[in-house]
Amino acid sequence: MTDATGRTFISYRRSRTGEAALLIAAHHDHGIPTWQDVKDLEQVPTSDALHEVLQDLFTASALLWITPDVKDSDVIRKIEVPDILKRATRRDGFFVVPVCAGGTTYQTASNAVDEQLSADILSDWNLLKVASDPISAADAAGVATRVLMRRLRAVHAQTAPGEPFKITVHTRVGRPIQPGTALAIDWCGRFAGREATSHAWQEHLLPALAEIVRNVQATDGNRPIVLSGLACLPAVTSLGAAFLATGGRQISWNQYTPGRGEQLWSLDAAREDAGFKFTTTERDVSGKDLAVLVSVNENVEPAFSQTSRSMLPAFRAITRVSHPESPRFDITSAGVAVDVAMTVVDAIRAARRIHRPLSTIHLFMAVPAGLALLIGQLLNTVGPVQTYEHIPRDGVGVYVPAALLTPSV
Repeated sequence: MTDATGRTFISYRRSRTGEAALLIAAHHDHGIPTWQDVKDLEQVPTSDALHEVLQDLFTASALLWITPDVKDSDVIRKIEVPDILKRATRRDGFFVVPVCAGGTTYQTASNAVDEQLSADILSDWNLLKVASDPISAADAAGVATRVLMRRLRAVHAQTAPGEPFKITVHTRVGRPIQPGTALAIDWCGRFAGREATSHAWQEHLLPALAEIVRNVQATDGNRPIVLSGLACLPAVTSLGAAFLATGGRQISWNQYTPGRGEQLWSLDAAREDAGFKFTTTERDVSGKDLAVLVSVNENVEPAFSQTSRSMLPAFRAITRVSHPESPRFDITSAGVAVDVAMTVVDAIRAARRIHRPLSTIHLFMAVPAGLALLIGQLLNTVGPVQTYEHIPRDGVGVYVPAALLTPSV
């Protein structure tokens, strides 16, 4: 049987390499691992390698990018399309998403692949038509959303009731695809080192995350979700804010700590007193924004102080959350993490009550990834939240703006 957690084969004409790059990036944004000939084909005969990957049960699906020039490709017409259709007719979990692009219609698409896919079949499949030629990044995202929906349905069908959807997220170093992972969010291509541009966050990453959440909820609104990965704090906070606690979904982060191994951190854990305190000091009475400094792994104050004021607004106040006796605090359990997360959100709400009106919350954190997820889940109704990424330059480093979240929407 096909492993529904496997990769998607991208079939396209080499003359459409630019469009393929957009499609692959969009698939990775949405958690769909891909196989592409240019990057993944080893130094072996092309036809043998293509037959092998298309027969591999870890090839979970195929995207047929049907453009007018496909008719000139013997590889697509005589190898890829026949092998893809053989897999699809077995009905063992493998699925194919054909797309008419480059001005093709049902009939011209059928002609392009030697009528192996008839116009009637293409019509019955309700395939996606993309009018733009060439496509835009938004078009690619729309295609990836269609594949995402089909993938989640297939994974759900193969996952036992009550078993979690496993979702990984990476922003720094991509990892090999692991069987059993429902979605493998790979945002590494949108990052240069530790930074992603605000354009990437607002135009690609946050919209993809919204589609992921919408489709996960539509597939099975009760199945638990276990998250893990090597990702920047803004990305993990964004995941938390996308899966707000008010939604009632059981969300956990698989937190790894050297010497202690893995623990599942979630808001379902019983709260354990961590001893964290918060203080808020007035800064600029003309300001309308609140800076929140959360120091767990490290003291964020030095890097915050060194961050250029040209990229920061005038702060009405600054709220600091830390442990009075431990500048580097080791969170030993999920219950302790829950307490710290709730303390952070209590601090924000207290500052909002005292220093009205406040506009945007600016979140500067040095915390474990699992804590960032829990904080994100608790940000409902606090207004816009600007996250920051720590860049370790010039000793203590600085903070740069990352994802702007609107978790109360």
